[in-house]
Amino acid sequence: MILQPLWDRLLATLGADFFAFPLYFLMTIVVVVAATGIFYSVLDTCVHHRVSVRVVVLDGLKVMSGYIAAAALLYLGFLETRLAELDVPAQAPALPVLVFHVSAFMVIGELLTYGWHRLEHGSRLVFDKVHYLHHSVDNPLTVWTNFVVHPVEGLMVLACLYVVPLAVGAHPLTVMVYAAVNTTVMVVTHSGYDFRFYPTWLFPAASGHELHHSERRPTNLSVIMSFGDRLFGTYVKPRSN
Repeated sequence: MILQPLWDRLLATLGADFFAFPLYFLMTIVVVVAATGIFYSVLDTCVHHRVSVRVVVLDGLKVMSGYIAAAALLYLGFLETRLAELDVPAQAPALPVLVFHVSAFMVIGELLTYGWHRLEHGSRLVFDKVHYLHHSVDNPLTVWTNFVVHPVEGLMVLACLYVVPLAVGAHPLTVMVYAAVNTTVMVVTHSGYDFRFYPTWLFPAASGHELHHSERRPTNLSVIMSFGDRLFGTYVKPRSN
């Protein structure tokens, strides 16, 4: 299988114990956040001068230190307790199976995160106690805006995205690819930049999410894929598009 050498290398490098940890995908999220954070921070500070270097560095260190510390503590706790240990497959998934599963999880993740986001705006209690923190950030949005969330919201988004893949026993390589894709999309959605060749017919446009943050009515609620807003009537085309 074409993916077997990659899977063998990951097993040899990280070890089977790492993939027995139910939250192994957190490493992928941390790596993607760091890489995309550096890229967009350079755009924000050195190219477009939207944000000061000091603000970007402080925000980036705050987000990354929190993510790394949480992932490390959870992993160390797992090694000590061995609770909910996962079986680690020796064989890699076939490429068509991986692509199909990642695509299916993206669709499911969009529906679940859309539903949660709509509840956050539809319930005064949930908005005032949880989602208000994310909307405390002013436009223009930056790459780190995506991570200004209440702990309850962070846990709910993780649940919406990863409970289904883990519950159905998806291959760890599939879940890692899925985590890389959905994390990248969420960063782009909150980046404040619309790139010409970015497929906004498939994924939400950054300008659309900026409109979401600037309006009182619940518009452009999708953050993973763009079909949720179009399917449920909450899509509003941003003026720049």
